[in-house]
Amino acid sequence: MRLNIPTSRRLFVGAFVLEGTQYRNAYLWGAPLRGSSSSEPCHCQNSARSHILLSMKIVILGAGLLGSLIASELIAENKDVVIIEKNSNTARSIANELDCIVEEGDGENIETLKAAGVADADWFIACTGSDETNIVSCGFVAENFKNVQTIARARNPYFASFKNTGKKILGVDYIINPEAETAESIARIIFRGMSPEIIDVKEAGIQLRRILCKKEPRFVHESLADIRARIGQDFMVPAVLREEELTIPNGDFVFEEEDAAYILGEPSILDKLFGPCKDTLRKFSSIVILGAGTVTTLLLKELGMRQLSASAGSQRNKGHDKGALSLLGNPKIKVIYDNRETLKTLSATFPDIEAINHQLSDEYLIKEENIGSADIVLCLTAEQSINILSALLAQKAGARRSLALVTNDLYSPLVYLLDINIVVNEKTVMSGAILDKVRKAKIRRLYSFPHNEYELIEIQITSSFEQLGVEIHNMNLPKGFLIAFVIHGGKTYIPTGSTKLFENDLVGLIIKKEHIGKLESVFGA
Repeated sequence: MRLNIPTSRRLFVGAFVLEGTQYRNAYLWGAPLRGSSSSEPCHCQNSARSHILLSMKIVILGAGLLGSLIASELIAENKDVVIIEKNSNTARSIANELDCIVEEGDGENIETLKAAGVADADWFIACTGSDETNIVSCGFVAENFKNVQTIARARNPYFASFKNTGKKILGVDYIINPEAETAESIARIIFRGMSPEIIDVKEAGIQLRRILCKKEPRFVHESLADIRARIGQDFMVPAVLREEELTIPNGDFVFEEEDAAYILGEPSILDKLFGPCKDTLRKFSSIVILGAGTVTTLLLKELGMRQLSASAGSQRNKGHDKGALSLLGNPKIKVIYDNRETLKTLSATFPDIEAINHQLSDEYLIKEENIGSADIVLCLTAEQSINILSALLAQKAGARRSLALVTNDLYSPLVYLLDINIVVNEKTVMSGAILDKVRKAKIRRLYSFPHNEYELIEIQITSSFEQLGVEIHNMNLPKGFLIAFVIHGGKTYIPTGSTKLFENDLVGLIIKKEHIGKLESVFGA
C-alpha cells in the first residue's frame, strides 16, 4: 500500500499502516512507507494519536458531508476509523482534514474492502449518495466478512417502512432513512411545544432548557451552590454558555447577566421551579407545511393524520392516531407546494389535509396564503435556502412559531444571526442516528452542546456493570464524568453522591466526546 503524502508533510507524518487485513505497527517519522503491496493509494493525515490499536474499528464508505461528519465524531471518541472514497480529490482532501486512513477505491469492489481492513472491523457504514452502492456494498461485506455489522443510508421511501422493525434487509443490519429520522425529530419537537427554550432530547422523562440569565434574576451574580440551596436540588445546570465559550460549572460558579444557562430536570419539576416555558404551544389550531416531499409524508404519519391506501382498485382506510392529533388540539393542516401532481398524490393519501398549489418562490406567497396567521409554519422543501427565508418571513408576518429544515452547515452562521425559532439539520440528525447504533454499552446521544465538544448522552445500565448498587461517590469514576440524571423505575432523579445505580437504570451524563471510549469500558458493552 502506498502512502500519498505531500513531501512537506513527511517529516510530521505518523499513521497506522494497513497491509492486507491486518494492521502493521509501523508508526513512521521522517520517512515514507516501504514494503507496501497494494496498488491502490492510501491517504494518511499527520497524526497525534497513539499507535496502540483501539477497541473499536469502523470502516466508512463515502467521504461526503455525512461520511466525513460521522468520521470526525468517531475520531473525537478515539475510535479507529478508515474511510473508503472513490474520488481521488475528495480522498486527498479528507485525508488532510481528518486523523484517519483514507483508502481510495470502489466500495463495491471486494479487493478495496479487503485493503481497507474490513475483515477486522466492527462496523461498516455505507453513506454515499447512492442507495444502490450503499446496499450492494453492505451486501458484499455481509457475504464475505461474517462478523462485521453493517449500516446503509438509503433515501428511497420504501426503506423507511423498515425503521424499528429489527429486520435484516438484503444483508444490511440497519438501513437508516434520512427523511424518516428527520420526520421523527420534527414530530418530537412539535409534540413538545415548539419552544425555542426547550431543547429536543430523545428521552421523554427529562427536559433540557436554555435560559438567558438576564430573564432569570435569581441567577445573576449568584453561585450555583447558593441557587440550588435556595431554589431546590431537583434540577441541574450541566453547562453555561458565556461569550460563545461553553463551561461545565461547579458549585462555586457565579452567573453573569449575559450568560445562557442549560438547566436539566424532570419537566414537571422544572415547571414548578421556573414556571412553564412561556413560549410553549400546548394546543394549536393550524399548521402550514411548505413542501410535499418525503419528509412531509412521513411527518404527517408521525402526527397521526388519517391515511387512505389504494387497494384492488378502491381506497382503503389505513386509520390514524386520534390520540396524537388530540394532544395537538386537532389542528388543521395546510400543505403548500408548486407541483400539482405531487400534491394530488399527497392529498389522496391524506384526505384531511388542505393541499394548495402555489409557487414557493412567489414574493406574495406569505400574504396570499395568510401564512402569518398560522400557529406553526414548517418549511420542509428540498431547498434549504427557501426554507430559511420562508421561516424568517413567516415569523415576520406573525406566525407563532416557524421551523426550517437544512441539509448541512452551509448557512449555519446566517441561521443564528437571523434568529429563526427552530432549525433542524438533517445531517446532524442522521449522524446521531448512526452513532446511536455504533456506540457500545447501549449509549444514545441526547444532545450535542454548542461547539460540538460536550454531549449529553444516555446509557442503560446492564448486568455487566461491576458497581451495581454502589453509591456514586464510592464508584471512583474517571475524571470528567458528570452524572446528570438517573431514571429508575420510570421516575427521573437528579443524583446526589448517595445515589445508587441498578440494572436497567437509564443514566444521563455530560461528557467530552474524547471520553466516550472510557465510558464504554466503565459501563460495559
